[in-house]
Amino acid sequence: MKKMTALLLAAAASFSAAPMAAKAQASQDQETDVLLIGGGIMSATLGTYLQELQPDWSMTMVERLDGVAQESSNGWNNAGTGHSALMELNYTPQKKDGSISIEKAVEINEAFQISRQFWSHQVNSGVMHDPHSFINTVPHMSFCLG
Repeated sequence: MKKMTALLLAAAASFSAAPMAAKAQASQDQETDVLLIGGGIMSATLGTYLQELQPDWSMTMVERLDGVAQESSNGWNNAGTGHSALMELNYTPQKKDGSISIEKAVEINEAFQISRQFWSHQVNSGVMHDPHSFINTVPHMSFCLG
C-alpha cells in the first residue's frame, strides 16, 4: 500500500495548479499538506486513502467546474466505475502466436478487489454508510468486430 500511495502522490504532484489559479475568482493563501486537483473520482479516492493512512494531514481539493464528477468521472464517461476487467476485451489482447494475454486483466481485477476491500472496511468502520448508495452492479456488454 505504501508503494501505491507514493505512486499516487507522485502522480498528484505532477499536475500544475497554475491554470486553475489564474482563473480563480478569489485568491486566498492557504497551507495544506495535500492539494487534490479536480473533484473527480481519482481525487476523491486518493483523498479517502490518505485520510485513512495519514489522518493528521490537511487536504484541499480544488475544482474548476461548478460541481464535482462532471468530466471523466461522469458515469457516461466510464471513469467513475470500478472495473473488474471481466468484459473489457482491450485488457486481453491476442498475442502474435494466437494465444490470449490475460496479465493486464488479472492485474486490473486484483486492484479492483483491493478497492472493494477498502470500501468494505470504510463501511465496517462507520466512515461510509449504506454501501448500496455507492457500490452497485451494472449491466455491461462488450462488442467486437473481426
